[in-house]
Amino acid sequence: MPYSCKTLITSANELAPREKRLSICLGANGFSFTETSTAGVLISFAEYLGPHAGSINQVMTDVKSVFASLGIRPFSFSASDLIVLSNESVWVPDELYTATANRKYLMAVGSEPATVMTGHSAALASTAVFSADEHLVTAFKVALPGINVMNQHMKMARLAPQCAGHSVILSYWREGRVDLAAFNEGRYLYGNTFAFANANEALYHVVDVVKSFGLESPSTELMMCGEVDRDRYAQFRPYFPKVTLFNGTITQSLNPEFKRVHAYRHALILM
Repeated sequence: MPYSCKTLITSANELAPREKRLSICLGANGFSFTETSTAGVLISFAEYLGPHAGSINQVMTDVKSVFASLGIRPFSFSASDLIVLSNESVWVPDELYTATANRKYLMAVGSEPATVMTGHSAALASTAVFSADEHLVTAFKVALPGINVMNQHMKMARLAPQCAGHSVILSYWREGRVDLAAFNEGRYLYGNTFAFANANEALYHVVDVVKSFGLESPSTELMMCGEVDRDRYAQFRPYFPKVTLFNGTITQSLNPEFKRVHAYRHALILM
C-alpha cells in the first residue's frame, strides 16, 4: 500500500545541494522528514502515513515515489540522516569496541535482537550499537543511496553544544517508552531507553537518571519532545525547576505555515 500524505509544507526557495540537509524519522506507521539549509533554516516538512507493507522492493518503490513526486533526488544534499527509533541501544567507547561483538553488546542491555546496526560518533569517540528493522532500513537505503543511518540516541547526543552552562535532561516520548539523554556543561553523559507502564514509572526513570549523575541543581532543565500532552508536561513541573517543550534547534523557516506544526513532536528532524 503506497504512503499517503498527512502534512506537506514547502517553500519556493531553491538551494544548491551543498547547502541542504535531509532528515527522515521512521515511525511505526509511516515517516516524517525535513529539508533544512546548512544555515539552519527550515525549507520543507512532511508527514507520510503507511504500514511499511510489502517486500523490500515494494517499500523501496513506494519511498522513491514519494520523494520523486516532490522533486527530491538522492545525492542532492550535503548530508542526509535516516533516524531509527530503536528500543535497545548501547554506546561502546572506541578503545573497547569490536565489530564481532555487536550482538553481545545489545544482549547485555536487552533480549537478543533480530538485527543489529551501528553508527559512529567522532565527537563521543564511541560507536552506537542498536536494534533496527532491517527490512525497512534496507528499503530506505536503497531508495536513497548514501543516507546515513542512526538511532535516536545518536541524534539526541548532538544537542551537547547547546547545553553549555547548565545541566539538561532531554526526553523523547513514545508510546510506552521514553528516550533520555543527560548533559552537563555542554558534555553528553548518558543515553538510554526505558519502557514504562504508567506515569509513575516514567517519572521514576527520569528522576533516577538525574540522581545517578548528580544533576540535582536549581538550574537543571528537563526538555520534553515527542508524544507530550498536557498531563505529562504537568507531571514533571513539581520535580524540575525548569520544564520546557523542546522544538529542536532549527527555529527559522521560510513559510508561515510552518508555525502550525507542533515542532516538539518532530524535534529529532529539527536538529
